[in-house]
Amino acid sequence: MKLYLAGTEIPAYRSLLAQEDYPTVALSYWGLRRRTKFTQPYVLADKFGGQPEILIDSGCHSINSKPTSDVTDAELRDIAEHYYSEFIGPNLDRLTYYVEFDAHQLGDDWIAEQRERLVTSRQKAIVVWRPETGREVLEQLCQDWPNVGITQAGADRLDIAHLLPSLAATHGTKLFGLGMTKTAGLEHGFWHGAASTSWISPSQFGDTIVWAGRELHRYPRRYKDMARARHRNAITDAGFDAEAIIADDPTEVLRLSVWSWKQFVAHIRARGVTGQPQVPTEENADPPPQAVDRLPDTVRHSGVTPAPLRQREKRPVPGLEVVQQTGEDGTAGRPTLRTVDPGVRSCDRCYLSSNCPAVEPGAACAFSLPLEIRTKDQRADVAAALLEMQAGRVFNLRFAEELEGGFPNPVLSGEIDRFNKMLKNVADMEENSFSVKITATQKGAAETGLISRLFGRDEGDQARALPAPVTVERAAVEAGFVDAEVIEDHAA
Repeated sequence: MKLYLAGTEIPAYRSLLAQEDYPTVALSYWGLRRRTKFTQPYVLADKFGGQPEILIDSGCHSINSKPTSDVTDAELRDIAEHYYSEFIGPNLDRLTYYVEFDAHQLGDDWIAEQRERLVTSRQKAIVVWRPETGREVLEQLCQDWPNVGITQAGADRLDIAHLLPSLAATHGTKLFGLGMTKTAGLEHGFWHGAASTSWISPSQFGDTIVWAGRELHRYPRRYKDMARARHRNAITDAGFDAEAIIADDPTEVLRLSVWSWKQFVAHIRARGVTGQPQVPTEENADPPPQAVDRLPDTVRHSGVTPAPLRQREKRPVPGLEVVQQTGEDGTAGRPTLRTVDPGVRSCDRCYLSSNCPAVEPGAACAFSLPLEIRTKDQRADVAAALLEMQAGRVFNLRFAEELEGGFPNPVLSGEIDRFNKMLKNVADMEENSFSVKITATQKGAAETGLISRLFGRDEGDQARALPAPVTVERAAVEAGFVDAEVIEDHAA
């Protein structure tokens, strides 16, 4: 993969990349229009010399990403004409690749019409695929054009990312990532080249980009001080002035960024990840596409009775099967649903094919996950395996923290917290506990006490009885009654 560092329309960035002898650069035509009126021809050979490869980006992504454009259709057509006739044409010998002027505002028909003028330089022209046009349009572009550009939004779609390796191998297409900002998407092996402005984010947003521990680290501005102190040894070992970088020297910070991106690209190449596609031969070439019959757009109330569908035997979807259980006496039990290896994943469409040690073109996946979680013991085994896996992650991060000088790693702290939560969940599953529930009903009106309702009438009476008999006189005294003499007694 070739990484084209963009932003060279700005002289300071262009000079820095030349000073660092960076081999592949990119320039945005739209960004250049903001800085110059083109009163004189812009000659790439005079600006860049003869050393780096140059990728010219039309910059239409800046227009297409805005909800409303402040440029009229007529102005866009004039700009596009200047781009092709007065900018690309005179510089065609010096540039390596250029991106078409794909202004969505002018419509698909206009873009298709402009592609006809790219035929004479089709080996250098990059046509752009838009995610909203769908997979079929992408496949057609790869079949018709040698170079196809895909933006970050298109590369983020998993269904498209899985398809790209096979398209590059089948049609011999060179795939280019345009405006790439995520390193994870660049690590795949289907890119021939990619253009990115992320390397200048330290000067634009105060980020810190440093290669350390065989990984490209990118820290936002709020972690700037922590990141630069943490990677101080790695920065010094690479030959940079750590004190200047900690003091936020703009030139030294960008030099570190350029060097880090170089190491990142070299790391990808060292793993054997390249963007060179396999050229199709006569034996494995795809047959030409044929027209496919389909139902008309409107079939309701057409007066024609559709033919009945041919019924087929139903079966579970791949990855599931129904197993008929058998009892101890040999009788059939209830059916049970289980997971099995679906056997449909192929190396050609797997998103891990660029790094998998068992990849083989045209072959099914060589691995499976033989898991069964049906009993408490099996559940405990899986929980223990996950706990061990998380513990390994914690210790690996701890080892990396030591290699980087012992500066506290916030990611390690988060993984330790996650391990403690998992440990508590496993302990809760293993804890033995029981509960008792007592339900009572009242059968007689006299059994109104709680003890009577729970344990019977005799027990209730015994619980209410006094420990010893009490005389009437004592009960009267304790109750507060006053003795009185009877003076007159009238019979009722």
